[in-house]
Amino acid sequence: MRVTSRLEEYFEGRTDGNLRSIVKYNEDSHDVVYLRDDVADGYTEDEVKKSVDASRMDSLTAPIYTDTFSKDHGELTCLVQCFKNVIEMNFVLKDGVGAAIAIDAEAFSENQGLVAGAREIVIEERE
Repeated sequence: MRVTSRLEEYFEGRTDGNLRSIVKYNEDSHDVVYLRDDVADGYTEDEVKKSVDASRMDSLTAPIYTDTFSKDHGELTCLVQCFKNVIEMNFVLKDGVGAAIAIDAEAFSENQGLVAGAREIVIEERE
């Protein structure tokens, strides 16, 4: 999945050490592309799988959002969940397939346009 390597390069270059993880997933498997050491220390393999399953399930809901809003919205490309300390972004390529990326919240507030730039990468890769 070329989109994952492009997103990794994009976020590493713009988050000043605040990139926490990048996980690509499809319908039946996942690959941890990047996992910062301190973040890895806080997760068991089962917890990583549970997190990936949640991202996969979220990607399956994308058509619900697309069908809920007018056609001028276009396809859903990213679901963002903002926690106190971490921003979770789920870039949806198609049902059950995508890339889940986590960054420390401080990177989000310091860097305007971070999601917009990553979203452009995903749109290019979909075409």
